[in-house]
Amino acid sequence: MIYTLTLNPAVDYYMEMSGEMNREGVIRGRNEQYRAAGKGLNVSRDLSIMQIPSVAVALLGGFTGEFIRQAFSGDPLITLVPIPIKGNNRVNVKLVKDGTLIAVNGAGPKTDDSIESDIMRAFENVGQRDTVVISGSVMPGINPEMIIYLCAKIHNHGGEVVLDTERLSPEAITACRPQLIKRTLQELAQQTGRKQADPEDAVSLLKEAGFPEVLLPLDDEKVYLKSGEQIYLLRQPEHVHVNPVGRTDALLAAYIGKRTEGLMPQDALRWAGAMANAVASTLDDTSLDEVMRLFDEIKTEQI
Repeated sequence: MIYTLTLNPAVDYYMEMSGEMNREGVIRGRNEQYRAAGKGLNVSRDLSIMQIPSVAVALLGGFTGEFIRQAFSGDPLITLVPIPIKGNNRVNVKLVKDGTLIAVNGAGPKTDDSIESDIMRAFENVGQRDTVVISGSVMPGINPEMIIYLCAKIHNHGGEVVLDTERLSPEAITACRPQLIKRTLQELAQQTGRKQADPEDAVSLLKEAGFPEVLLPLDDEKVYLKSGEQIYLLRQPEHVHVNPVGRTDALLAAYIGKRTEGLMPQDALRWAGAMANAVASTLDDTSLDEVMRLFDEIKTEQI
C-alpha cells in the first residue's frame, strides 16, 4: 500500500484574470475554481487517476479542512485519514493570465507538538513493502525531528520512505534514509554540499547523491532519474502548460505507483512524464485516457 502524508494541506483558489494587474482600479476575475490540495493529497489524487489505491493522512481543521475532507470523501481508491487540528487550513491563491500563473501561498495555521502522537498512530498499520510519501511544506509548529522519528518507525515496520518536503536540513533528509527523494537542482546541490549548481551539473550531482533513487525535474522538458547506479533522462515533447501547479507531484505519484506495480525504472519514468504533462495541460481534472494518450510521446534514455 502507498501512504501519503500532507503536513500542511490547502485549498487552492484559482482565478483567471480578465485584465492587467495594476495598483489602481478593480481587476475582474473569471472561471474561479476551488481545489483541495497539498503535495501529499495531490499524490493520492494522481494515484487514483491511475487506478492505484492509497491511504492519505492529512492535518485538517476548520471550514477549509472540511472542504478538503468532502473533496476526497467520494473517491473509492483514496482512504482519507484526517488528523484534527485547531484553526483553518491555508488558502493558496493562483492567478492565471495568458498561460502565466502567479501563486500566493498561505503559511497555514500554527500547531504544536501535541499533534505528533496522532501522526504516529496514523501509521501504525504500515507494514513490509509499504511506501510512505512525505511531501509538501510543514505546518508551523511541527518539529522536523518528528519526521525523522516517523521515518525510523516506518523503517522498523519494514516500509520505505519517499521524501519531497521542505524545512528539512540535508542532515535530516539523510537521517530519514529515504528510498527516493525528489529535489530541485538547487536543493540537490545543497544536499551534496554545494552552494550553487548549474543545469550542466545535474548528472554529477545525481552521482554524488547518496540515495537509492533521486527524481530531479529540471524544466518542462527534462527530468533526470537516478536509480541505483543508472541515470536516465526523460525527454518530453513541448506542450502548452496552462497549470504548472501539481506537475511535479504528478510526476512523483506516477513514478512511485508504477514502481510498486513492478515496472522497471525507465518504464515507470515514462508514465511519470505522461502524468505530469496531462496534469499541466489543464486547469480541470485530468483522466487516465489523457495520460495514456500522451504516453507514446514520452521517451527515456540512459545517460
